[in-house]
Amino acid sequence: MARTPKVVEDRREQIIDAAMHVFARKGYSNATNKDIAREAAITPGLIYYYFESKEALLYAILEARSPLKLIASLPPQALALPPEQFFPMLIRQVLDIVEGEDMIGLLRVMIPELVHNPAKFALPATLFPRLFGFLGNYVEAKIARGEIRPLDVSLTVQTLVGSMIGFVLRRQIIRDPLALQYTHEQIAHAITDPFLTGILPR
Repeated sequence: MARTPKVVEDRREQIIDAAMHVFARKGYSNATNKDIAREAAITPGLIYYYFESKEALLYAILEARSPLKLIASLPPQALALPPEQFFPMLIRQVLDIVEGEDMIGLLRVMIPELVHNPAKFALPATLFPRLFGFLGNYVEAKIARGEIRPLDVSLTVQTLVGSMIGFVLRRQIIRDPLALQYTHEQIAHAITDPFLTGILPR
């Protein structure tokens, strides 16, 4: 039977979901395509029809399940929002994605792999530059409109992302009760309120 676009997309999603579960359970390095195929209830060979390698499958997970999907799908009206609305909204949505059950399971097993075996396992080199580029473009557009004061755009967006990463690590890896007591809404405003004080025109 011919594979229609809908069938292809559904199968890709099925394999991505299965890979997320397997990577979260066994780690990226220890997981095999046989494990993923078993989880997805398909033959191992079928995986190669959709993904050329395990690395390609990991990249697909990041594209489809990480904040990269969010920044690629934000409507133009979201980018038109003033900084006071845009940054809390964005951080809240990023936290909703990153702290989702599947993504957290994946992060908990993959962060130690990144630390202990960086030669064998590496995130795509474009991951953070794409995120920083997206935020940088927004900040530059708002500087041009006078809504954000002139500043070092690269350092500014790295500081914002670093604050989010710090909260996620404390909450989901360290399990720090001080960080766990807050909602995503509270964290979004705790990060952006002082951030906005520093970037808005004085």
